[in-house]
Amino acid sequence: MYKRGVPGLGRRYPVDQDTLQVMLREAVRQTVTEVLQILLDADREAFLRQHGGRKNGYYPRKLETAFGQVKLAIPRDREGKYYPSLLQPYARRQVDVGEVAIALYAAGVSQRKAAEVMSLLLGHRYTHETISAITDQVLEAAEA
Repeated sequence: MYKRGVPGLGRRYPVDQDTLQVMLREAVRQTVTEVLQILLDADREAFLRQHGGRKNGYYPRKLETAFGQVKLAIPRDREGKYYPSLLQPYARRQVDVGEVAIALYAAGVSQRKAAEVMSLLLGHRYTHETISAITDQVLEAAEA
């Protein structure tokens, strides 16, 4: 069942709603990746102008965003003093998954249901064990 078409060269190519949604989500994810990469490179350049030093390549990092997982090349400097101001150290998630997990926990949602909800909301598969670990970490930090 085709509801819409994609314009192209004077003709319309039929595309179903699910395919269109997947294409749009991928385009947004790719754009987010490119923008983050540009910002990371500019951030390192600003750091090096201010503090001196030399570039020393990149290291890979996967970051979970509201638009899906993005693969980034995190720039580094030779002295190891630079860390991107855009990211928290060792961050793997752009959204605060801990806050979401605690809110679900406080509402009495089971860990398995919380994992399902977070997977749907954040576009990344979470297990109930992961939710348990995140909840434990956040609660320990709150008690300290």
